[in-house]
Amino acid sequence: MNKLKFTHTAILLLITYMGTVWAQDEESEDGLKMSHMVVVANKSPRPIKDVVGSVVSFTADDISNIQAENFDDLLRFQPNINMESTGSRFQSSSINIRGIGDNRVAIEVDGVPSTDQFDIGSFSNSGRLLPEIDLIKHVEILNGPASTLYGSDAIGGVVAITTWDPAELVSQTDGNDFYKLRLGYEGKNHSQVATGTGAWQGDAFGGLVSMTHRKGKGINNDDFVDFEQDKLDWDSDSFFAKATYATTNTDLLTVTLQSAKSSLKSENNSLLGEGRQFSNSTQIDGDDETDMMRVSMEYQFTTGLELFEDNVLRIYHLDSETDQRTVDYRTSRGTPVRQNRDFNYQQKILGMEFNSFAQIGRHNLVTGIDFSQTKTKERRDASQTNLLTGDVTHTLLTESFPLRDFPNTTTDELGIFVQDEMELDSNWTIVPALRFDYYHLSPHKDSLYIQSHPNSEVVSITETALSPKFGVLRHFNNNVSAYAQYVRGFRAPPFEDANIGLEIPLFNIRAIPNPDLESEVSDGFEIGVRQGQAGQHFSTVLFYTRYKDFIETKANVGKDPSGTTLIQSRNLNRAEIYGFELSYKTDLQYWSNNLLGWSLETNLAITEGNNLETDQPINSISPAQAIINLGWQNPNKKWKLNLVSTLTNDKTRVDETEAEFYKPDGYVIFDLLTHYQLTKNSDIRFGIFNVTNQEYWRWQDVKNLDPNESFIQAVTRPERNISLSFSQKW
Repeated sequence: MNKLKFTHTAILLLITYMGTVWAQDEESEDGLKMSHMVVVANKSPRPIKDVVGSVVSFTADDISNIQAENFDDLLRFQPNINMESTGSRFQSSSINIRGIGDNRVAIEVDGVPSTDQFDIGSFSNSGRLLPEIDLIKHVEILNGPASTLYGSDAIGGVVAITTWDPAELVSQTDGNDFYKLRLGYEGKNHSQVATGTGAWQGDAFGGLVSMTHRKGKGINNDDFVDFEQDKLDWDSDSFFAKATYATTNTDLLTVTLQSAKSSLKSENNSLLGEGRQFSNSTQIDGDDETDMMRVSMEYQFTTGLELFEDNVLRIYHLDSETDQRTVDYRTSRGTPVRQNRDFNYQQKILGMEFNSFAQIGRHNLVTGIDFSQTKTKERRDASQTNLLTGDVTHTLLTESFPLRDFPNTTTDELGIFVQDEMELDSNWTIVPALRFDYYHLSPHKDSLYIQSHPNSEVVSITETALSPKFGVLRHFNNNVSAYAQYVRGFRAPPFEDANIGLEIPLFNIRAIPNPDLESEVSDGFEIGVRQGQAGQHFSTVLFYTRYKDFIETKANVGKDPSGTTLIQSRNLNRAEIYGFELSYKTDLQYWSNNLLGWSLETNLAITEGNNLETDQPINSISPAQAIINLGWQNPNKKWKLNLVSTLTNDKTRVDETEAEFYKPDGYVIFDLLTHYQLTKNSDIRFGIFNVTNQEYWRWQDVKNLDPNESFIQAVTRPERNISLSFSQKW
């Protein structure tokens, strides 16, 4: 596909539709989705028509209708927002918004930040703690820099997840309690799920308990793979409990416990014989375990003070541990050996946040302060056993194990912000905001790190930053609103970039810290138009973001006097990302009464990015994509059908100055989703995905792969597959 075709389509849709938008003179407060409330843009509920910024939201019904079992499923019909993958074994690891991913996108669950994602080498990857899909009330995604309200981790955007409260579930029944059982199957990875949820609500006390068990295998793409496929067996168990106590009619105390454990055993056949690292490997087995927990307390309360009218105090603790073991059978100089590798990564976060909301005349004020302390440590161990003699060595590729790749690190972050939505009149609103951030990274060299890197110096980092924001909102008399905004983004240097330690004499490579590493800064500009009336909704966004001091991780910075290649994280002076997004949804009955029950939704995104230092494209950006969703619902709302078409452009703009990368062709796929409401409290959902059995690749899955690697076939997207789920409520 040609990107020019996408651009022409976007312009045609915009011009054609704007004629109908501006021709409408009657206001309609029932505009499709225009009255939908979102929280993420202001940290307090606002109708989407009153929001400055680009927000994508999913309700619990939306999540069920697209038959999502995880966040990869949730985002499959949302262009410009993608899950990033690290391969067959570790699968999806982080969220990419408009080409910015990794830990540059803040993820919050009930206002509590998630743990960081971290990976190093080919055997190590630790993900982030996310709740089970059945527990989610809604998900809101704020596109683009959002550091003013959310701090250092939000230079790329925010994913805000809200879970159910007991009272909200009980309100779906006629009594004081609620129970739900859901069973599901996904053919894309032969996974099965069983979730049980119970909730009750009294006059003051409420409680919710939910447990989920999942198990599955690897990607179902046998039709497209001509070698022995990777074999994965995984299972996970999650537990979620929430207790609420209404201390008064307006004050609510909430305590939440969330835990998740997962294990995965893998036979990584696609790596065998690949490249220099695995050319002599005959068997590679993985055994991975993850254990994560969150405990939080939230108190919503009011005061008699005008400036602190409504308040939220939140205290939280997160604890995550990842242990990944790899056994590699290979030959070394003709001798059969077994290499055992063990990666352990632990992170603990303790934090608090206080937000206050007040309405004073025409001013809607939001103020806040947040503090967090993060402790991170990592350890790698390895051994090699000679299978003929039984001799064991703990030195592999001249690395002596055990070792640490970075010193144990404590990170303290403090943020203070204020935002004022000033209604100048019934049509105009301006939104100035300002945040102050303090960031301190403190490394701790223990005996293991000193033993691993005796000649390595470590650096502490202290950073402060001011992140302003200014937005303008204009309401017109035909239910049209337009906005423009400027947002400063900020990201302090993370521990893995500040003090990464690595020395492999065999390859003459040494990683060194960078005491001069600066914080990343972005300047984002965005203009958007929204229109909603009975039966249809339209929005379009143009955005441009310029980045300064963007951190390039583990860059080759030359050689020292002895000829050793030096690896160091460094700042790139300038980069830019810009693009266009369009969304249009209509009930087709709006155009013809003969189309009762039919709907059409279209989403389009085109994004480009350039490294202004080298005049090369940015490789983390996904190709242009359009999603077309044709839906039907019968009059009694028992049946729902959706035919979804995903059109993705070729990936052509790639920086290949250092190496050549695989560039997947564009593709068109179709998915068919059905929903049948058996009774008021039970339903069945069935889907057929990749209906035409199209072989295709997502750019985010292959963006770092050599075009000659056979491993590329291992990450082909699933062949034609089905999804089936049944739920029953009492």
